[in-house]
Amino acid sequence: MALKIQTLMVATDFSEASEAALAYAFRLARTLHARLDVVHVVPEDDVQILTALRGHLQSHITAETLREVLYADADKRLTAMVEQANAKDLIRERLIVTGRPAEAIVSWAASKQPQVLILGTHRRHGVDHLLLGSVAERVLRQATCAVLIVPAPSTT
Repeated sequence: MALKIQTLMVATDFSEASEAALAYAFRLARTLHARLDVVHVVPEDDVQILTALRGHLQSHITAETLREVLYADADKRLTAMVEQANAKDLIRERLIVTGRPAEAIVSWAASKQPQVLILGTHRRHGVDHLLLGSVAERVLRQATCAVLIVPAPSTT
């Protein structure tokens, strides 16, 4: 019995690594005639830190206003990426959410139930990996669907 993959999900943080994953997801969706969900997670920690700094910056921005600004920027960037790839016909849903990236990606994958979840990886090693961890690694361990990891373009 042949496997028919109809739904994919790709997560992006707009980094070079996730751009590679997004490009791969567009090609794979087109090849498989599959529908694609695109998710971007606005890190809750970023919102909290920037909101906490507002007093030092003499700004009256609230967490909600900051979140709206970050969502609008993410929406604009996702729209541009989809249009640039001429992939509007592939998109089932664009999701912009706030949370811890790995947990939010896993949660939305469980909710939307893609057959394959596609992520980029930054290829961090050593101290960077120890301190920053790997969203891709955590998603790979926790996801209930197949996960495809696309490496960042080589810098050598």
